[in-house]
Amino acid sequence: MVYARPASFSLVYAATRAQLREGALAAGTQLLVNEHAALHGVSATPVREALAKLAGERLVEDRERQGYFVPLLSLVELMGLLELLELYLLRAIDHGRRRNSPVPACAAADPAALWRAIAAVSGNPLLVEEAERCIDRLAVARRLEAELFGSPVLVPGLPELLASRDWTALGRQLRVMTRTSCSRAGEVAHAMARSYRETIARK
Repeated sequence: MVYARPASFSLVYAATRAQLREGALAAGTQLLVNEHAALHGVSATPVREALAKLAGERLVEDRERQGYFVPLLSLVELMGLLELLELYLLRAIDHGRRRNSPVPACAAADPAALWRAIAAVSGNPLLVEEAERCIDRLAVARRLEAELFGSPVLVPGLPELLASRDWTALGRQLRVMTRTSCSRAGEVAHAMARSYRETIARK
């Protein structure tokens, strides 16, 4: 017989994952089990289970004997995630072209919403899942990038290109978007490391 996990696990998992996906937690932040248990009004067990699941999804870093932390991305990791996401999205565009997929609506000013909409046209659940994982892991970097440069990287007209199924132009503009983010990655990685050092210094 298979037993469902208690609702408390789902509550902690969903709430913490939402914070991570929104970039609401600074890189390097320690996720304290007791604090999360008190915040959600649950015991420590479902919190540990939720954080372990998030660590398995690489949204949280499990440091042996130290606890769980919001991942701190190096420049190499940041560049790698941006390039991997571009690869997934270009593959999704290729699938969309061949399938003539319906196009979901997306928020024009939100890169993550646009990336998710592009991934969805693939109709491939595994590709969508992998793209989502990259998008979620880039959340803190996206927030920092917007703070440093004043606006998210979004090439004008991308939502319109997606809506009109202009797959060739969409792929071309997606590459421009990725190149812009990659050119900013050094400053974003430094800001992430600086924020982490400041957090440690305050403790």
